[in-house]
Order: sequence, then C-alpha cells, then structure tokens
Amino acid sequence: MKKLLPVLLALALLTGCGQGEYTLETTIRVPTGDDAPVTSPAQPISAPAVVKEGREPTEDFDLPAEIVDIREWGERSSRRDDMPVGKLIELPEKDVALYAVRVYPAGGSVAWLRWGDALAEFDWTFGGPNMVMPALQCFDADNDGQEEVVAVTCGGTGTGVSIDVLHIVEENEEGILTDYTFPEELWGERMRSLLDTAAIDDRLYGVLGEELVDITRQLPAGLLPAEVKGLGTGAIAGFDLETYRDGCGDIRFCGSACLDAAGYNDCYVADLTASVTYEDGIFTLSDFHLDSFT
Repeated sequence: MKKLLPVLLALALLTGCGQGEYTLETTIRVPTGDDAPVTSPAQPISAPAVVKEGREPTEDFDLPAEIVDIREWGERSSRRDDMPVGKLIELPEKDVALYAVRVYPAGGSVAWLRWGDALAEFDWTFGGPNMVMPALQCFDADNDGQEEVVAVTCGGTGTGVSIDVLHIVEENEEGILTDYTFPEELWGERMRSLLDTAAIDDRLYGVLGEELVDITRQLPAGLLPAEVKGLGTGAIAGFDLETYRDGCGDIRFCGSACLDAAGYNDCYVADLTASVTYEDGIFTLSDFHLDSFT
C-alpha cells in the first residue's frame, strides 16, 4: 500500500455549517493507492437551451437616458409616475442597454433589452425583496463570427439560495431578439449525478470525476461520515463573464455542493466550478472542479 499524502492544516478547530464545532486532527490524510476510491474523468454534460422570443413591450414608457442603481429604481418604481423604467446597464460601444421595468397594476417586473434599433421585452427577474444587479456583456459566445448579448440575472435569493440565470440573446435578420436561457436542470439534476462521496477511515471525501476532496471538517457536529448518502448541488448557482479584446469571451459556472443527509441537506461543504460553452442552441458544462472551502 502506498503511503498516504499528508496535507497540513492551519487550524484544528473549525465550524461546520453553523451546526457546531468539529475537532480535526492536525493532518488530513488523503487516500491514495489501495485506499482511494475508483474514479474516472467527469465527462461533459449538455442540454438544449430554454428558448423564448422577445416580445413587443407591453407598456408605452419612454427610455431613460441616465443609468440608475437598481435599488433606487426598486424604491422609486413603486410609484408609477416616478420611475417605472430604470436603465441599469449600457454598453455604448455595442449599442446595447438593459432596463428594469415595473409592471402595473399586477406588480412585479420585466426586462427590456435594447440592441441597436431592436427593443424586446423578456420575463427576466432582478431578485427580491433585495434587488440584485444583473451583468451584461456582448461577445461571440458560440464562435459563429457574430456577437451575442450575454446577460446574467437573478433567479432567486434567500437563506441557502442564490441562483443566477444565464441568457444568450441572438438577433435575426428581421431584428427579432431571441433569448437562449441556460437550463437549470444542467447544473441541478445533471451535475448532481456527477457527484459522490467516499467514507474512508472515519473521514469523508467529496468525489467529482477524478478529484477527491476531504470535506470532513465541514461536517456538522454529531453527523458521521457513514451517514452521508452523497452530495447535491443545492440552490447556489452563479455565472462569471469575462471578455477579451478579440471579441471573444468565457463563461464560468460557480456553485456549491451540499450534503445529502437526513436533516442536513442545506449544509454546503465544497465549491463547484465548470466551464460553460454554447453552440447551436445547446449549453455544455465541462472542465469540472470540486474545491474545499478555504
């Protein structure tokens, strides 16, 4: 049997998930050789986008010229005559702007996306009760030689909940804007199927593909490694956008893994990341990584 690889810890006492303290040894032992579980590379997973065509704005509001903070818009838009429309983001060099629009009298809000002469309404949300600022970029997301509008909006917030929604918007020859939304099932059900745990020598390891991460220190007091059934993706999902001078860009998924254990399903124990690609209406996650909390 090969020797076990020691990884020194800076702390011997850490708090797990707000449930209590867990006492650690001063050395974490990562199993190798005969001690390690059988793993294999995590293969990319793909799913079709949720496709929705933009519609004509349902309200006849003027488009404001000045940028406004989303929290200010949220407060002032409650009064119809004050600020029903707020310009949140503008990319002047791309002739693109994103607006938050209050829906009266039913309440709620929608998004208006202006791209050149085209203006379309989409059922995008901005969070609540706390408004969350969206992100907006413009780059060639599918490597077809044409730029798309890439937006990230808030799909939900709360205790243990932080969900971003990724939109890629394309414009056809008639000027119609169509939203291709990243399907939630891809980071939820599909990504969850790639996760596992391994209980070895009273320690618990998270497994994603060939990556093995010791998550023992994240266990709540009183929960034994053998009582954990596996890992899930919970309700945390984010998307980071990065653009380059050549008109290209990268999209990165950032989430967290949670315990699959009775009474502890809202306990997050590790970070999840993956690369996001988009082509011909299909989203793909690949290059998965599972990292311990720092």
